[in-house]
Amino acid sequence: MRPIFLIGFMCSGKTTLGRALAARLGMRFIDLDQAIEERAGMSVSEIFRTSGEDRFRSLEAEMIGEMCSLTDTIVATGGGTPCRPGMMQRMNAAGLTVALDARPGRLYPRLMQGRENRPLLASAHTEARMRDIVEPLLSAREPFYAMASLRFDSSFLETEDEIAATVGRFIENPLFKAEYSNQ
Repeated sequence: MRPIFLIGFMCSGKTTLGRALAARLGMRFIDLDQAIEERAGMSVSEIFRTSGEDRFRSLEAEMIGEMCSLTDTIVATGGGTPCRPGMMQRMNAAGLTVALDARPGRLYPRLMQGRENRPLLASAHTEARMRDIVEPLLSAREPFYAMASLRFDSSFLETEDEIAATVGRFIENPLFKAEYSNQ
């Protein structure tokens, strides 16, 4: 099977859904940020702090290039991964891209909980400040997310039952079936 790339904003559920989907389909799961951290020997936050966002995005593009040739793999990308020039075209050509969309009412609490580990949200100490940062980012990234082959509402990936239901909807999607059922 060609790779499946999960894209979407920070905390939209890419890692959560990716792990569950990989387990269900018997595929390998790779979290892109974690793979970058392993290769660089430092956290994403440290890469941003010591080398800058441009260096991080270069590492990200390099890793995606490698992952495009993998088979039987689900890749949870970073929220900004698809926004680098040519990345969506590259992922779409190599495999199936799936955009996860979380409703703001679900997204903001998730973002507030994990903001310390997200360099772009480091200054968001209140939900109002979070919205000031997130809304323009979401708007700028939406055209890239819209280029995905499939889109799923990931607002309700909070419990195992909700995750299982989303995995089921994913597998039953006609595009997924057409792409992967006969390989």
